[in-house]
Amino acid sequence: MQYLGFFLLAVAVVLVIVGFMQRAKMKRILAAPFKKTGEIASNPQAGDAEGLVSTEGRILAPQPILAPCSGKPCLYYEIKAERKWEKTVATEDGHKTQSGSSTISTTENGSVFQVDDGSGPIGVDAREKVDCDLTKSFEQTQGAWGDVYFGQYHVHVPHSSGEEYTKGVTVTEKIIPAEGALFVLGKLAGGTITKRDGMLGKIMMSTKGRDSLIGSTKRNSILGFVFGGVSLLSGGGLAIFADPPEASKPCEFKDASTCNGQRVYEPKGQDHTWTITKAGSYKITVNATGKSLAMRLWPKITLKDSKGSVLGSEKGDSTGIEVLACVAKGTYKFNITDMDPGHLNKIKGGAGYNVTIEPNKDPDCKPKGGDDDDKKKGDDDGDKKKADDDDKKDDDDKKDDDKKADPKKKK
Repeated sequence: MQYLGFFLLAVAVVLVIVGFMQRAKMKRILAAPFKKTGEIASNPQAGDAEGLVSTEGRILAPQPILAPCSGKPCLYYEIKAERKWEKTVATEDGHKTQSGSSTISTTENGSVFQVDDGSGPIGVDAREKVDCDLTKSFEQTQGAWGDVYFGQYHVHVPHSSGEEYTKGVTVTEKIIPAEGALFVLGKLAGGTITKRDGMLGKIMMSTKGRDSLIGSTKRNSILGFVFGGVSLLSGGGLAIFADPPEASKPCEFKDASTCNGQRVYEPKGQDHTWTITKAGSYKITVNATGKSLAMRLWPKITLKDSKGSVLGSEKGDSTGIEVLACVAKGTYKFNITDMDPGHLNKIKGGAGYNVTIEPNKDPDCKPKGGDDDDKKKGDDDGDKKKADDDDKKDDDDKKDDDKKADPKKKK
């Protein structure tokens, strides 16, 4: 749930940005002088201090351009070509196919035309990218690569890219039709309305009219702020108070125990802690959970004492591994990885496994090692010294008793 909170926070940021952009767009529309087409054409100073002006009128386009894919007459068109691809990835359950798409080409083109509200025409230069709601005029998918044609439009599609293989290409064409009425907002320059200044400056147009455009931008701005605020509050709460996602955490074993649902992602493997309170022989069993015998984990286990010294290392196979350990009281660690470390780098999503530790009957088991070794050795040395002192004291007492029993011996 915590990750959902982070996602909602990201969505909130996007929505708030959209809200501000739509609000700014609405303010530009309201701020730009809205005048008759004839008045703008006859007055070079019809715009505001930045030269911006807006108007609305019937489209006059004696020689419109033709959209390459559909062949429809238009004032402006945009074409996007998307490559559809597939790739095969290795997982512990076998090879799987993933699909996706990526944009390989975008094309824009516009024209110069006029609009007239009856008071006289004014020229409009839309040869650069515009800010306008476009109408979809063409969409088609072809299962091909190389040089692919859609009407008069041509695009080159690579057969492959890295591990991705092309399955086809989809081309979408959108236009501003060369008919009807049009609202235009831009900079008046040389008797023509063109794009605003700046790298991001565009000419704004709408086939829905000025009033409808103001209404839609206002609505979009409000929706952006409202839903952005809701996402911010809910996402912030989840991000702060929700539990983080439970990843595959190392297990902490105690004597005989079980831990399932583990995953290993990197060649270095995963370490687990094992505390022994009852010295003896134990059997450690590791079973892979993947469905593919070839791709799943082939476990390798390495057992170490508390000082990091390796007590043993064994490799398994596709069926898993069983390790017998005769251990004294203390704390140990064992590492689980793949017998071929490079294999884990090839498995997408890691490899899963379960671990079971159970007592093992071994009459020959003589536990050694463990955390108590040094302490035990120190205790043994102390006991030996105490015994030696006691023996010396007994000898001295015996000598005193002998002297008392035989006075001549004292002389």
